[in-house]
Amino acid sequence: MWQLALVLLVLPGPCFGAGWPDGISGAEAGRLVRAAMAASGQPAPEFSDPVRGYPACEADPVIGPRAGSWATAELRCASPVWVRSLRTGADPAASIARDTEDAAKGPMLVTLLKSVAKGAVIAADDVGLRPAPTRGVAGGFTDADMVVGRRARVMLGEGQPVLVRQLEPVWLVEKGNPLSLVATAGGLQVSAPAEALEDGQLGDVVRVRNLSSQREIKAVVTGANIVTAQTNMR
Repeated sequence: MWQLALVLLVLPGPCFGAGWPDGISGAEAGRLVRAAMAASGQPAPEFSDPVRGYPACEADPVIGPRAGSWATAELRCASPVWVRSLRTGADPAASIARDTEDAAKGPMLVTLLKSVAKGAVIAADDVGLRPAPTRGVAGGFTDADMVVGRRARVMLGEGQPVLVRQLEPVWLVEKGNPLSLVATAGGLQVSAPAEALEDGQLGDVVRVRNLSSQREIKAVVTGANIVTAQTNMR
């Protein structure tokens, strides 16, 4: 649980105990992030301090990894409320220590380690596995291979689980293409030539025409140009 790795640094600002009334300079922000990374056991690579400083903060900001990765550190001030991010260049795949409570929350979901623009192809270093949010996520992925190489339909934000509806579909069956229609009868599997009447992804129910009988039926997409007839499906 990366929240447990958040480090509330008790380091003196310009005036000890007075917070940062004049703001946090870029050099001080870099120092705070390096100290937080060291305190969490994460090696801090060489990275440049912010060119511009951060706003005033009544106390030391809380610093932790963004979306579970120290590739980007996040600084949070409670009063006045503000959040700033600082890229550190740390390995985005480096895991943060998690206790057994994390594992009990649910499956590990494919999550964005950086933002991806609409229309961009998702690369292997754009995603990683993170614990599913406690509120649950419908349509998420547990295997990064099912996401990498696919194109984003919308702008995807860093730290968010990747959802099926956010990606361009991968059609295994396309309208007008020849298919193999598979059916099971009496413990035997038989196949017949068919034609797709609509596009379909893996697991979709699509309309197809059995070319042997010229009957239109519904079947489940089970592979590339392969559909399986289901009993009692109309």
